[in-house]
Amino acid sequence: MNFKKDFSIEKQNLLQQANVMIEDKNYSPDEIRNALNNVCSYIMNQSTKNGDLSKEIIRYNNIIDDLSKNENN
Repeated sequence: MNFKKDFSIEKQNLLQQANVMIEDKNYSPDEIRNALNNVCSYIMNQSTKNGDLSKEIIRYNNIIDDLSKNENN
């Protein structure tokens, strides 16, 4: 999986908000897993600030699905 090629600009921006580095390279399963962990941590952190967990889950749902599908490839 290549975050630069496989994700839209919008999804790349969301990943960057979650402190995930976006590079034009093929990410290893461990790097994908780390990105997934960063996204989940970011979502949980945002939900404690404003109490809106469902909003953040909706924003990141497609990214979480894509990362989950590719973390074992």
